[in-house]
Amino acid sequence: MAEPKVRDIYIMKILVLGLSVAAYFYIPGVRAFIEQGISYLKHNEYEQLRNLILSYGMWAPITSIVLMSVQSLVPLVPGIAVTIANAWIFGWFAGSIYSWIGALVGALLDFGIARWYGRPVIEKLVNSKCLNMTDVFFHRHGVAAVFITRLTPVVPFKIISYGAGLTAISVQEYIMATGIGQTPGIVLYSILGQNIRRSVWATVVITILLVAVGILAYRYRESIEKYLCRPSK
Repeated sequence: MAEPKVRDIYIMKILVLGLSVAAYFYIPGVRAFIEQGISYLKHNEYEQLRNLILSYGMWAPITSIVLMSVQSLVPLVPGIAVTIANAWIFGWFAGSIYSWIGALVGALLDFGIARWYGRPVIEKLVNSKCLNMTDVFFHRHGVAAVFITRLTPVVPFKIISYGAGLTAISVQEYIMATGIGQTPGIVLYSILGQNIRRSVWATVVITILLVAVGILAYRYRESIEKYLCRPSK
């Protein structure tokens, strides 16, 4: 018979999952909001996304943060679309803050799902080949792997989040690596987002520059890992 503590944790996991499903299907507006928002993101329909967020009035910033967080759970939905839309709606400075918060919350959700529910669940969400690649990367480079991949927008955000949750990386190290690593990309794409219709080539250039920075970070990964894992005073 399972010990009470283990049993209670198991029951809590089931309850959280059940409440999340119930909220999606039965709380008025939740399902419609998520499905609309994800649809606009998938098809890069920025005008419709902008109207959806602004329709919530004073709650628009919270709405954008929630949407940024939720998109992290959905395969093939790029977070950069929300980042650009936020900058277009709120300006690059406020937009980058909302995007940064939403991206961090989304990364923590993915990390938490992997850490709490384990590999069998994640293997149903992520291609096993990709997951095996992240295993090797994390085994070699530890928390520096999180930082490096956050710098480069070509690396799928959610795969790294799930992969990190299956390692021994602490939550504190993960938050620091994600928070610092995602900042350059979010700020740069937010600045571009203010002039969304003139940003195509600039977006390509910024993406190439961020990939170059990611390669440079990989070169100095040992120093980065020492910095991220230094003991707190």
